[in-house]
Amino acid sequence: MTTETPPDDWVLLEAAKLCDWSFEIEGLRRLCRIDKPFHALCDMIAKHETPPVDRKALCAQEALREWEVTEYEGEEYVIGVRTIELWEEGFGK
Repeated sequence: MTTETPPDDWVLLEAAKLCDWSFEIEGLRRLCRIDKPFHALCDMIAKHETPPVDRKALCAQEALREWEVTEYEGEEYVIGVRTIELWEEGFGK
């Protein structure tokens, strides 16, 4: 990451959370260009942390996996129903 290319939003938000700041994302992008310690923190987060996983996507992937294992034919709608059930059950928390 260079000073010309700002880090991903999740990196900026994670760095702001660690600093106990509550800036909007645009403010964090500007801050990253001028504040070298904040930029260094963002660099370290980008190198050593993994981006957060979208829990909705995890539920959908699990529902699809379950559907493929059971080999339903022509009943794809059950993937959506199972995704919602997994979400409500708290899957991926």
